[in-house]
Amino acid sequence: MEKKKPTIREILSSSVLIGVIGVFFLLNLIVPAPQILESERRAPAKFPELSMPSILSGSFMSKFENYAADRFVFRDTLRTIQAFVVLDIYQQNDKSRLYRSKNVGVGEFRRTDRTAFRQTAERIKKAADSLSGFDMNINYSVVPDKSIFAESYMPGFDLEIAEAILAEVLSDYEYIPLADKLGANSFYRTDLHWDQTKIADVTGRLLSAMGTDTVSGERAKLEAGEFYGVYAGQLALPVTADILTYYDIAGLEVSYLNEKTLQFESGPVYDPERFAGVDPYDIFLRGPQPLIVIENQSAPERELYLFRDSFGSSLAPLLTSAYSKITLIDLRYIHLSLLDQFIEFTPGADVLFIYSSQIFNNPSVLQT
Repeated sequence: MEKKKPTIREILSSSVLIGVIGVFFLLNLIVPAPQILESERRAPAKFPELSMPSILSGSFMSKFENYAADRFVFRDTLRTIQAFVVLDIYQQNDKSRLYRSKNVGVGEFRRTDRTAFRQTAERIKKAADSLSGFDMNINYSVVPDKSIFAESYMPGFDLEIAEAILAEVLSDYEYIPLADKLGANSFYRTDLHWDQTKIADVTGRLLSAMGTDTVSGERAKLEAGEFYGVYAGQLALPVTADILTYYDIAGLEVSYLNEKTLQFESGPVYDPERFAGVDPYDIFLRGPQPLIVIENQSAPERELYLFRDSFGSSLAPLLTSAYSKITLIDLRYIHLSLLDQFIEFTPGADVLFIYSSQIFNNPSVLQT
C-alpha cells in the first residue's frame, strides 16, 4: 500500500505548531525565572529531586509539572484567561476552590476538617494545661471564615461542627463566640483577614468575657493605601482594591523578640514599610513574629497572654485599653517548651487562644 504524502496544509499546520512550541521553548530559556510569584505571594516550585524512586513513583513528573508551570512565560496572562473562561463564560461557582461573592468578595472554600480541628484543639489544650499552675483565666475563640457571611451558601467552613469539636476537647476552658459580632463587612473583600476598624464589637465581646468593660475613647482612623489581598492574586481576575485601614493608638511600647540575638528590641505598632512588602497585612505588628510584648502604662494593671495567628496582630492593639501588658505568642514560630526561657508568666493573668479557621484546619503549624 502506497504511503500517503502529507498535504501542504498538513505541513504548514505542523510547521506552525512546531514553531509556536519552539518560540515558547526559547522564551523560557531566555526570560529569567521569577524569584517570587508576586500575584500568588509564594516562591515558585523548585526543580524536583531526580532519583530512581521518584521516577518510578511518578512524583518526579508531578513535581516537574509544577516546576515548569511556575516558570512558564506569560503565566499570569494565561491564568487570567483561564479564570475568565471558568467563572464568566462557563459560570462555574469556583476556580480552584476560589469563589466570588457579592457581599464578601473573593474567598476560598475551606471545609471544616473534623480530624484537623480535633488535633488543633488538643494542641491548644496541651498549651493551656501547661499554664494550669498559674491560676489563670483561660479562654479560647475561633475566627470564622468569612464565607459563612456570604449571601448564598458556600460549602466550606461549618461553624457548628467546629464549635462542637472545640467544646468537647476544651471543656475545661471558657469559649468566647465571635460570629454574631462579625459580618460580611468585617472582612476585606480581597483577603481572608478582618478590618481592624470594623471589629469593635469583637473587641467588646472579648473584653467583657474576660472580666473587663474597659473601652477606648475616640481613635483616629488612618489609611495605609490600596490593598490587594491574597485572594486577588490567586483569582487572577481584575478586582477592586480594598483600602487597608487602622487605628492610631498612642502611648504603647512594643518589644519584639529578635530571633538572631534572642533579645527583645523596641519597635513600632504599625510598620508602613511592610505595607509595600509581599503581604501588606504585615503592617500590623510586623507580621509573623514569635513573641511580642505590648505595654500601656495608662491602662489598668492587668496582663493578657494572647496565643494567636495573623488575626491577633490587628486585634491586640485594640485590647491595650484594658491591659497594661499584653504578650503575644505565635506557636507557629516558637515551640511551647521554649516559652519559659523568654516569658515569666504572672499568676492570675488572662489567657486567650484565638485562631482563624485556617489554622484550626492545619494543626501541624502549632509547635506544642
